[in-house]
Amino acid sequence: MVNEKNIRIVVKIGSNLITENNNILNYDVMEDLCDQISSIHTSGHQVIIVSSGAVAAGLQYISSFDNKITISNSSIIQKQILASIGQPILMSAYEKCFSKNNKAISQALLSKDDIENRLGYLNIRNTLNQLLNLGIIPIVNENDVVSTHELINRAYGDNDRLSAMVSNVIDSDILILLGSIDALYTSDPNLDSNAVKIKLVEDINEKIIEYAQGPIDGIGSGGMISKIQAAYISINSGTDMFIVSGTESNVIKRIISGEEIGTKFISKQSIHESKKRWLMTGYSSSKGEIILDLGAIKAINSKSSILPAGVVSVSGKFNRGDIIGIKNSKSKIIGWGISNYSSSEISKIKGINSSKIKDIVEKNYGSEIVHRNNLVLTIQK
Repeated sequence: MVNEKNIRIVVKIGSNLITENNNILNYDVMEDLCDQISSIHTSGHQVIIVSSGAVAAGLQYISSFDNKITISNSSIIQKQILASIGQPILMSAYEKCFSKNNKAISQALLSKDDIENRLGYLNIRNTLNQLLNLGIIPIVNENDVVSTHELINRAYGDNDRLSAMVSNVIDSDILILLGSIDALYTSDPNLDSNAVKIKLVEDINEKIIEYAQGPIDGIGSGGMISKIQAAYISINSGTDMFIVSGTESNVIKRIISGEEIGTKFISKQSIHESKKRWLMTGYSSSKGEIILDLGAIKAINSKSSILPAGVVSVSGKFNRGDIIGIKNSKSKIIGWGISNYSSSEISKIKGINSSKIKDIVEKNYGSEIVHRNNLVLTIQK
């Protein structure tokens, strides 16, 4: 059962689900989804939303001006303009829906380059983790306003792949792709009455890719192929992924309760193993390590972060955001982590109380040298 523990969930809400003909927001659908998310959030789960719909919200807003302003969504620049206009409208709709459930939200506009950048990844990860820990529901969208013709091929595709990357960044347990189609089929069920629903996918092979043939509804920019690409990222990051219809009654709550619904893509490994393998790969080219005292080692074994006070020494030359080795007093590797500070900064703040960091280094990136969410330990004997 999925609901055996409090988990992290990323819910991707497609434009074809929360809009009507891609030019007006469907507030009833948005309210229903927000009610479901609020309910599971109240039960202890952490949720991030990746939402489309800004362009439709922009069109809806512009149409209220009696055609004094004419913008279509037929070109990239026009879509950028509409996204810029529509983002605050979309967020206002979410704020209204969640406020009635006494839930706080935040907004994050991300791009592929932000996540692929070493420091960008670290900043996004730390910020989203802190928002989740504060009980806030972040709402993420691709930063369409700064996208250009040159970057169009680097776009995520209706936020499917963006949601998978966000899941990877925050170590999500499950990713739910909500749209108008209820599952992956062997062919387009709108065109082929013999199409068969695929309930479980354990391996994304050529046959599965063959089943994903373009957008089914013609509204969302991603289509089924981008959902398969999202699934590939997810299952290799330790995250189970679901393709389901957002119009199904209580669909999010039913997935969390363990009901078999839509198409489930099973992760190849646990989140811990996925992160461990990634950090170990980074360590193979690591440029430095830190040595911890006994108290700090006991603390991280109890799932605490690494604080300056527990750092005895630092070696090598590395930057903020680099993967570094964590060693004990015998210089034995006991783990790997993403450093919040450079080697030169750690040399200055090692051994001190975190409250004094701001007085010693130029930029204060927080009280942790390595946050517990960016740390993986080896088996210690």
